[in-house]
Amino acid sequence: MRIEETINDIVKKACNLFKGQYVALILGTLVAFVGMIFIITIPPLVFGIFLMCVKLVKGEKIEISDVFKGFNYFFRSWALIVTCFFAILVGLVFLILPGLLLIVLFQYAVAIALLEDRGAISSIKRSYTLGKENFTFSLVFLILMMVLDGIGSYTRIGVLITTPFTMLCTVLAAQKLAAKSKTK
Repeated sequence: MRIEETINDIVKKACNLFKGQYVALILGTLVAFVGMIFIITIPPLVFGIFLMCVKLVKGEKIEISDVFKGFNYFFRSWALIVTCFFAILVGLVFLILPGLLLIVLFQYAVAIALLEDRGAISSIKRSYTLGKENFTFSLVFLILMMVLDGIGSYTRIGVLITTPFTMLCTVLAAQKLAAKSKTK
């Protein structure tokens, strides 16, 4: 399947899933954003939004309170996000390009952690492998998701829609790449 077809398929599926549960996703994201005023809550709440998206992809009903289930992954969320952050930061310090490459390669880490119930380092390695095996797709996909998030940020309130939508797309992309990787 070509990159455009794959991305189109992911976005269509995400739209259909989002339409069915948009209230819970938007309100869950709002709750997470408010809760993120405390720095210690940021990684678990990010995991919480991703967890809502994973449940949705698996066909489960989601609730606004699901965002707090990210706290079940408190240490894993912190280990994963801090490890990725420092690896990307070091890469950015060294000529910028390595950091940008790591952003592309690590974009599936949280989704993989939840989809495949992996630890922090294992999720990062798996995301790195998936991103590397599908680099062109991952680069185009990341740029598209960043543009969508940028539009949402520009409109301020739109970020409550674009954030869960792009996270949902990321979960679908990670799931598709992981399934493709297993069939090799």
